Amino acid sequence: MMIRRLIETFLQEEGLQHIDLVGDSEEAEAKLEFHNYDIIFLDWNLPGRSGYSLLQSLRQERKHDRAAIVMVTAQAEERYVIEALKAGATAYIVKPVSAESFHNNLLKIVQWLERVRALQSARE
Repeated sequence: MMIRRLIETFLQEEGLQHIDLVGDSEEAEAKLEFHNYDIIFLDWNLPGRSGYSLLQSLRQERKHDRAAIVMVTAQAEERYVIEALKAGATAYIVKPVSAESFHNNLLKIVQWLERVRALQSARE
């Protein structure tokens, strides 16, 4: 719970306003069914279905192609990072995360979003 509030605070400080927080995979799936998000943060150890499993499903749905999917997790082993990136994670942030590190990662994620949108606009 605390990390979700911390991330929300970081995002608000960066000027992002529409932020939905969820506590488990069931709640996440319900929100994702009806909303398109620019950035989706997942924890590998998300209660219910794992964040990794949810990541895999989201990357199979075209509606989430433009979303940055970021793993924010305590799973620091290299194999987890590699698996998540292979499955389509945009970034992998290991908890605990400092404000400076989160800010730097968020800037990179926003740049990624801009590149993806520019490429998709060029194709249309």
